[in-house]
Amino acid sequence: MKKSQWLVMAAIIGAAAFAGLDTAAMAAPMTKAQDIAAGKSIAFNRTQGNCLACHVLPGGKMAGNVGPDLSVLPLKAIFKTKEKLVDFLYDPEKVIPHINMPQFGKNKVLTHHQMELVADYLWSLKG
Repeated sequence: MKKSQWLVMAAIIGAAAFAGLDTAAMAAPMTKAQDIAAGKSIAFNRTQGNCLACHVLPGGKMAGNVGPDLSVLPLKAIFKTKEKLVDFLYDPEKVIPHINMPQFGKNKVLTHHQMELVADYLWSLKG
């Protein structure tokens, strides 16, 4: 987290403490389960990740068939690390030239944090 982000967070927590709110809950980082759930939400959201437009995902409705079925694709074997998966989401063509997939980071469709959350979700799949 950047220094400016820490300062904003500290100001919010300080204001909340002054107002008598539970600041411990606010300062706690998201758990891995929360990260995975947030990533799934982004992946399934038709206005954000919209992964279901092209891919099959467990529990997804109206899934596309243009891209591979992500419920069985061995992402861990392909990318080796979650960071490499995030890099792929940022700019898929840099990893696989001429791939027909949105450049979520390069085109500012998703923030880096959102791509990390989507990667957490995809990494959790059994594939």
